[in-house]
Amino acid sequence: MRQSPNRIWFIVLLGAALVAIAGLGRFMSGQDRIPWRDDFAAAGRESVAVHKPVFAYFTAAWCEPCQSLRHTTWADAGVAKALSAYVPVKIDIDAHPDLAAHYAPDAIPTFVVLKEDGSVVKSETGALMPEEFLTWLNG
Repeated sequence: MRQSPNRIWFIVLLGAALVAIAGLGRFMSGQDRIPWRDDFAAAGRESVAVHKPVFAYFTAAWCEPCQSLRHTTWADAGVAKALSAYVPVKIDIDAHPDLAAHYAPDAIPTFVVLKEDGSVVKSETGALMPEEFLTWLNG
């Protein structure tokens, strides 16, 4: 039996809509792959114990570019792999204004790589896409 063209188009459009909704759901869920620590002092102690530098990420709940990183850079498998060589710590500047003033005075998001002794190796401000972030991190 032959199906009507309207019914076929309905099925095609319904399938496309379901695929789009599934993709949007994945995007909105924030597939952050980074095992963030939330205690800066503890991250410093862990850095010394495991002989890895600290990767400090300064952020805030109200920072839209910071929130976009959850869906882009922090969701990237290559970025997650690269950050496994660090002790990653996420620092909310509103909860820790002292740390923000010391390490991220200009703007957020700010990324800071610290040696085991706490000295700054390098820093960057602004949301970076995964490829840009990896270039900066590995550069």
